[in-house]
Amino acid sequence: MATVDTSNLGVGSGLPLASLYANLETAENTKLTAISNQKTTYTAQLSAYGKLQSALTNLQTATAALGKTATWNATSVSSTNTAFSATTSSDATVGSYTVNVDQVAKAQVLMSSSLSSSTTQLGGTTADGTRKLTITQPGTKDPLTITLSDSDTTLNGIASAINKAGGNVAATVIKADDGDFRLLLTSKSTGTSGDMTVTVTGDDTLQQKIGHDSTSSALSIQTPSQNARVSVNGIMIERSSNTISDALTGVTLTLKSKSTADEALDVTRSTDSTTQAVKNWVTAYNSLQSTIASVTKYVAVDAGADSQSNSNGALIGDSTVRSVQAQLRGQLTEVQSGAYAIMAQFGITQDPDVGADGSTGNLKIDETKLSDALTKNPEAVQAYFIGDGKTTGLATSMNNTLTKMLSTSTGSEGVIQNAQDGINATIKTLDKRYTAMQATIEATMARYKAQFTALDSLVTKMNSTSTYLAQQFSSSSS
Repeated sequence: MATVDTSNLGVGSGLPLASLYANLETAENTKLTAISNQKTTYTAQLSAYGKLQSALTNLQTATAALGKTATWNATSVSSTNTAFSATTSSDATVGSYTVNVDQVAKAQVLMSSSLSSSTTQLGGTTADGTRKLTITQPGTKDPLTITLSDSDTTLNGIASAINKAGGNVAATVIKADDGDFRLLLTSKSTGTSGDMTVTVTGDDTLQQKIGHDSTSSALSIQTPSQNARVSVNGIMIERSSNTISDALTGVTLTLKSKSTADEALDVTRSTDSTTQAVKNWVTAYNSLQSTIASVTKYVAVDAGADSQSNSNGALIGDSTVRSVQAQLRGQLTEVQSGAYAIMAQFGITQDPDVGADGSTGNLKIDETKLSDALTKNPEAVQAYFIGDGKTTGLATSMNNTLTKMLSTSTGSEGVIQNAQDGINATIKTLDKRYTAMQATIEATMARYKAQFTALDSLVTKMNSTSTYLAQQFSSSSS
């Protein structure tokens, strides 16, 4: 509201009009305070629904993971291997394989002859002072093409230009001794597909010093390339890289060295990742219960108190929250078809005790019982959570429920979105009421000021007339 100057009210009349005006204004502003308090309450509810939405979203993420076949098909490598290492994905088939690394892949390395200086220009004279260096490799789509100026034809200049080009070749200048410098070119790709052909166009002199192809070469092969070769169950596999991911489905082999003997690669079902997925779900469910306890908390006050405690949750007694909690708890007790009908059979139960934060119905895990079930009958635990993948199975049905609850799609809004929309609409209405009330109060106070100003003026005139008459009577008497 605009500040009104009332300091002159009552100055002429002597009446306490300024303080009276201030008291009236304070009384009128209590109407705004009531609206502000309502808005504060609804804003707190909106914030609480945001926390509830976040907790439900986390639970949905954990629930959806339990509803995926990939979660239950997680595998790991249980063998310890020397000549290679291996990792697996959910596509891997559980089993044992015999692996023997015949040879690891190597990258080709080319080296120039000994040159007396790394800074002496090696190129000949060209018409425009430039020449073109091209390095091609069978496994690289586009050749590496570099334009060299006269100053770039030193060993240092050639190496720098190649490295700056960012291709599939690394260049290094090696100083073996004083007056003994060599250019080293190394393919960044292993295998024969990384073999290099080096051609200088427009400068025969430089070509004779660093050119290289399969028929003639100024560069010697320091390290010949070779493909990786590995035998899996007696079948020889050859690849250009030491990382082989397409030989065994779901298994990536990384070759380290030539084998001295056959090694067993054991792929087993990973109970660790599955156990973690179950724990994540239990943690998310319990976190939701904690959030619900917080936003619906009730703190008792002394008998006869006029108001509720300020520590109460913003959604205390909220029917939507009760409905959400009841629906999810109800699903926990639904009997599933299969070897495991209820969670207690594989070690998950509801805790009858109230948590330290006031939450109830929390889940607890008997890790020994869960581990035993996942080891001996993982398919049954999977069936309990996944069911038919459409409507049955705890994770499937709970994920469907959470999806509906959290839906924000127009026309199919979930209970959370509906509740938030309702609160936002109420807050907008309160904002309009506040603005309208402000205008009403300003008009009322303007009317009061006009009336007080008129009263002040009238009383001032009356006082002036009274003083004049008193003076006249006094003069007549004397």
